[in-house]
Amino acid sequence: MSQTILIESNTDLQKIFSLNLSTYTGTDVVIRNDAAEAIELLRILPSISLIVSESKLGNEDTAVEIYNFLEENQLEIPMIVLGECPEIAQNVLTLARPISWEILIKHAGTLLGVSEEELKEKVKPAYIPILSSYFYDIDHTPCDIYIRIKKSAGEFKFVKRIHSQDKFGKDDIDKYVDQGLKYFYIGRDYQQYFVTFVTNNLIGKLEKDMPIEERLNTNANAYEIVKDHIRNMGMSSEISELAEANIQSMVTAVQENTKLSNLLKLLFSSKVSYAYQKSHLICVIGNFILKKQSWYELQHLQVLTHMAFFSDITLKSQLQMKVNSAEDLASVELSEEEREQVINHAKDAAAIVKDYPPGTDYLQQNILHHHGSLTGEGFPEQPSNDIDPIAKIFIIADAFVKTLLNPHAPKNKKEILVILYMQFSDEGYQKIIKVLEQKMD
Repeated sequence: MSQTILIESNTDLQKIFSLNLSTYTGTDVVIRNDAAEAIELLRILPSISLIVSESKLGNEDTAVEIYNFLEENQLEIPMIVLGECPEIAQNVLTLARPISWEILIKHAGTLLGVSEEELKEKVKPAYIPILSSYFYDIDHTPCDIYIRIKKSAGEFKFVKRIHSQDKFGKDDIDKYVDQGLKYFYIGRDYQQYFVTFVTNNLIGKLEKDMPIEERLNTNANAYEIVKDHIRNMGMSSEISELAEANIQSMVTAVQENTKLSNLLKLLFSSKVSYAYQKSHLICVIGNFILKKQSWYELQHLQVLTHMAFFSDITLKSQLQMKVNSAEDLASVELSEEEREQVINHAKDAAAIVKDYPPGTDYLQQNILHHHGSLTGEGFPEQPSNDIDPIAKIFIIADAFVKTLLNPHAPKNKKEILVILYMQFSDEGYQKIIKVLEQKMD
């Protein structure tokens, strides 16, 4: 049996990659935490068949260190590097993040000498997990739905709870969610069919007229579906279509419902996630500022809404999304992996938009700069002045909304503006803040 070293700091991805590498290619996966551990194993087992490694772990150039060891010891072991690694990109296979496990398995199979035909013949897991948010905007499904019940340590059974074509409503799904259920399960062969069914239903619903509360809830559910799919499988054509329908629905909601006080009541009284609350409110605050600019056109609201939608798409937790400065990042309790995700999230979001059909270089650049860093990394003490006016407006709207949603910060608009004036000393940004001093309900 072949052996593969896997270095992946994201524990969820580590499990997914490890399971599928083993299942589909038949390789024995050996987990290592960094370059030193991998090199230590390579000294003992130079017959390793494949190395799959993150490009960097914190300040460590993980992939480069391993590659240099292979070169120095004349070990012809193929490598797959997860993430950009220009130093060795000419000599090894590099896969841009986010990486779907299917793409990884396809390349790993080739390097391990497993043909595509053999990969297809491998036994697949019988059931796959589907987030509960996929079920809120449909009233039936094209396949049977199961829940997973633990029988013993490491052993589960799958119990059918919804039959194909059974009618159900939001309350039926909430009963499971309120009991702590996060995922339903479907038969493996129905995955693509199910995702297509849900996205088509959502797109149709988003394009129709509906009351504001229903639109907000539908937008929020669609946002979570897009975010989940991108994180686990990358961008696809159907998810791109759903994202665009979702964004256009957000634009509609912002244009039709401008009263901030009413919007806050709706957002806080529903089960809308913090991620969507923040995204939608950035659009509302940003649109207020945009409409006061002499150069404003509807296309600028379109760009800002796309930015709000994708800016935090790679972040996993509220704790990460609340970070708005280097000081915040230093004070919040995050793992090293989570900290790196925050530092690089603007760059990672811009990379995702690169593969988004409606996206443009202009949109990608603005997302890259949405925290004021020209490289899309970290939080500069003062955001750059050399960025587009829309990116500057986004930065102020984002800071305003994060303060507004912070339960320990002032809720009065004037008090929030005082905080922003102290945070952003540059004259250009202070002019944007001054716009918010005007009447805003």
